[in-house]
Amino acid sequence: MRLSALTLGRVGTLTEPGAMLRRAAVALAVTTCAVAPAAAEDVITLKVSHLFNNELYLWKHGGQVFVDEAEKASNGRLKFEIYPSAQLGKDTVSTLESGLADIAIVVPSYSPDKLPLSSVAELPGMYENACDGSAKLWAILQPGGMLAEAEYAPRGLRPLFVNVLPAYHIVTTAKRAPENLAALSGLKLRANGNAMKKTVSALGAVPVQVPAPEMYDALGRGTVDGGLYSYIGIPDFDLQDHMKFTAEGPRLGAGSISYNISEASWAKVPEDLRQVMQEAALKAARNLCQWEETSDREVRDRIGLTVIDLPAEEIALWEEKVSVVVDSWLDDMKSAGKDGAVLVEAFRNADTGGM
Repeated sequence: MRLSALTLGRVGTLTEPGAMLRRAAVALAVTTCAVAPAAAEDVITLKVSHLFNNELYLWKHGGQVFVDEAEKASNGRLKFEIYPSAQLGKDTVSTLESGLADIAIVVPSYSPDKLPLSSVAELPGMYENACDGSAKLWAILQPGGMLAEAEYAPRGLRPLFVNVLPAYHIVTTAKRAPENLAALSGLKLRANGNAMKKTVSALGAVPVQVPAPEMYDALGRGTVDGGLYSYIGIPDFDLQDHMKFTAEGPRLGAGSISYNISEASWAKVPEDLRQVMQEAALKAARNLCQWEETSDREVRDRIGLTVIDLPAEEIALWEEKVSVVVDSWLDDMKSAGKDGAVLVEAFRNADTGGM
């Protein structure tokens, strides 16, 4: 890219007859070289950015599986440089758009202004388990899918694979056990993203947005009294030091993430290596959601949470309260000029055979 910039600078100084034609020809050649795929024998090195440490399950059982599979299947022609813990910046959408990273894990709830429709996967009552939710999201977020075309393609992002977490539960500190709706009144609960905030508010609690890496300190300071969590996400940030109670029964939705490559970087990858990356991504997606499904309950028991099994009548009350969340979310999307209704319908009825 430095050579291209210097070449264009020299062309810009030409004044003799025909200079404009030569400038146009050189510019076209440089542009063509910038986006042309590498030769088949070239080694492609891609920078990968994410917000977490490399032991977090979302990376260990997802991203790491992807890069290992891709490097192996490519016989070393694909290489990945990993930048964890927000080394390239906390806004992973911007790191992709700017070209600072080639691949990044995007957390839609951390970028609600940029990816508002992506919170559809976080709405309560939309899926049965992690693999079901992930397959439904992939159906609309894979390249060419409805959600991909609405929010990712315009930003030059290409989803590689996605993950929807196991169902969230309300988990709290010793301050108050979430044994009924009355106990939730006024509790400050972590809830990132538009859908999660609406769910917490509908239950009478106070939503507070806190990035996962900052949750430990937020609990210690009393900034929050708990949050909406999948159990597997608790020990990765040592939150079991603070969390004491959990309520089970209602379907409260969960978070989602996507692993994306910029279209500019994708354009540089030869066709055969694109196929390698797609196959590695599918393996990683399946591995991650299956690990989540088998590990969630085991983690709950291992960290010693006191489980409150809500009675049927209490579950009905909670689900009645959160039933307004989808309609409220749809109103927000409509106000923003976005067709949320067609997206909800597509998610609910998605063909999950592609994952």
